[in-house]
Amino acid sequence: MKILKKSKSKNTKMDNMWLDSAGIKHFWIKWRFKFLLKQLKKNNISINKKLKIMDLGCGNGILSNQLESKFNIKIDRIDANEETLLLNKKIKGKLICYNINARSKKIKNYYDVIFLFDVLEHIKKDVNFLKSALFHLKKKGFLIINVPSVSILFSNYDYAVGHLRRYNFSDFEIIRKKLKVNARSIQYWGTLMLPILIIRKIVLSFYNKKNFKKIIEKGWKTNKFLNCIFKLIMSFELKFFNNSSIGTSLMVILKK
Repeated sequence: MKILKKSKSKNTKMDNMWLDSAGIKHFWIKWRFKFLLKQLKKNNISINKKLKIMDLGCGNGILSNQLESKFNIKIDRIDANEETLLLNKKIKGKLICYNINARSKKIKNYYDVIFLFDVLEHIKKDVNFLKSALFHLKKKGFLIINVPSVSILFSNYDYAVGHLRRYNFSDFEIIRKKLKVNARSIQYWGTLMLPILIIRKIVLSFYNKKNFKKIIEKGWKTNKFLNCIFKLIMSFELKFFNNSSIGTSLMVILKK
């Protein structure tokens, strides 16, 4: 386990490309966070300074920044990729380069809350990875997960960004039993985006599967007008859709 210095990242092409397409202003990033806040409130989960919190597979730290800003807390940002960690900015907590499967005894049962957002779909042995995450979680602590959902929506976009699968509600019922933990909540969101992802799947099927850059750009990046439209759709769904039976993403809250 290696704690990194809180240095500013270099202004790399990778950094620019990611921030341009999936930065804090992107409608989906805002939607995911607003839905998280809604789920925390619904399940009476308080995020405060007293808690030890991990953002597992934090990437460039967008979720950590949102949480630290909203709740005035410090978060341990953990990722196995040191280069990715160095893309983090405005850090309040620690940057830690660590492979969760190492299961260091120093941080066994250490965290009160672990966030695992849009990581699990990249992991080959997902159940074993979740067991490793739970190793670091206190008894009665919460593991909060977000993943892409609905298997039939798997497209060239998923392939291009390294997704191995999309999850359904039933998948997490099976996973929960294997982990022997309780599910506080398993909830779909992004219901109104389903037609968009169906169209995306059809359109991207005409692209060369190995043309990753083009597929990611066409499948994710939005202009100001589209971003505004999607934010309106987001606001409508968050207000009127409380227990959707299907959606483009799935948020899961497991209790150890």
